[in-house]
Amino acid sequence: MKLVTPTEAIRAIPDGSTVIFPHGCVEPTTLYTAFQQEVERFHNLTIYSGLAFGEYPFLNKGLGTNFRYITWQAAPRIRRFFKEKKAGFVPMRFSEITRLVNKDGPIKPDVVVTQVSPPESDGTVSLGISVSLYQDFIDSARLVIVEVNPNMPVTAGNSRVPLEKIHLAVESSAPLGEYHTPHHSERDQRIVDYVLDLIPDHAWVQLGVGSAPDMVLYRLAEKPRINLYSGLLSQGLIHFVEHARHTPKLITGEVAGDKELYDFCGRTPLVEMATSSVTHNILLLAKLPRFVSINSAVEIDLHGQSNGETIGEVQISGVGGSLDYIEAAALSDGGLSIIALPSTTEDGKHSKIVPRLPGAIVTTPRFCTDYIVTEYGVARLKGKDLRARAEALTAIAHPDFRDELANSG
Repeated sequence: MKLVTPTEAIRAIPDGSTVIFPHGCVEPTTLYTAFQQEVERFHNLTIYSGLAFGEYPFLNKGLGTNFRYITWQAAPRIRRFFKEKKAGFVPMRFSEITRLVNKDGPIKPDVVVTQVSPPESDGTVSLGISVSLYQDFIDSARLVIVEVNPNMPVTAGNSRVPLEKIHLAVESSAPLGEYHTPHHSERDQRIVDYVLDLIPDHAWVQLGVGSAPDMVLYRLAEKPRINLYSGLLSQGLIHFVEHARHTPKLITGEVAGDKELYDFCGRTPLVEMATSSVTHNILLLAKLPRFVSINSAVEIDLHGQSNGETIGEVQISGVGGSLDYIEAAALSDGGLSIIALPSTTEDGKHSKIVPRLPGAIVTTPRFCTDYIVTEYGVARLKGKDLRARAEALTAIAHPDFRDELANSG
């Protein structure tokens, strides 16, 4: 590992390269600043990344001229770039990303950029709060650039990277990126109450991103002997661990929250970081008894098809790992999958249960959906014909839209 200036690190990236930028809360802000300052030296660079919770500062200069940006997990912050046709989206299930973004795959990563802890005495650094994809990406890339940050915790599990795998390093002490749990409303509380009633005791639980899953994590200590096996865990993890009446098993690929959570994960060996080949491995997950998948959606139609990716024609999220977990739950002994969503948009003007999905985007096929939860109750779809599904979903829709749904044909 060679220590260089941020400018030297960016100038080492060959034009024409495919570059992987970090996702989640891992924002190498020092390198991003240098990239913006040096962006005009590039004419044919392609940048790939996933869902980031920060500001995407590297998109503010040179996008569409000096480089292309493509993502497999869009965020609301880049919605305008999709509207302007300046950003690209590639549909990928999370479980297959490291097979597709691979030196032997269709997307060959020339350069990987990420953030790590300072070196340990054993000659390694830690990937800290973001492990899921980066062990594989580092193994595939020809040039690995890291931002070494003392704020990055050294986490347990498969988070260590030998220094000899890293080519260039820059130093930074900027705060790590943060993910702030969405505002919790009274209707979110009602949704969470229904979800908790569905989770069996002694379950293994996976949680997606969103207000309801975040709140479920916070309250999971109310259930006996729950373990966590999830692609991402958020701020409620601290409350769960501190209030659980047993020593839980905790496996995750990403952590997203604030400094308190990151420091907690650095000093808590219970939080075992793992790669996506573990966190999203359907065969491994299916062997867990009572595996419960809890995710959300933008909308769901009366057939049970869910859209978790778009609003109209605008990409706001991605395929993610929800279908991986839904399939694993279906194969698990005593497992179940839950899609939890409010019955309407925040302003109450539109129902999130719709007669038919308006576009061609289906994130979860109708034959995979199991339990659907809104603040008005629970609908179990498996085993129901299309008419019975429509009736069950209409019954948990907002009362203002039930007649319209019942008469939709």
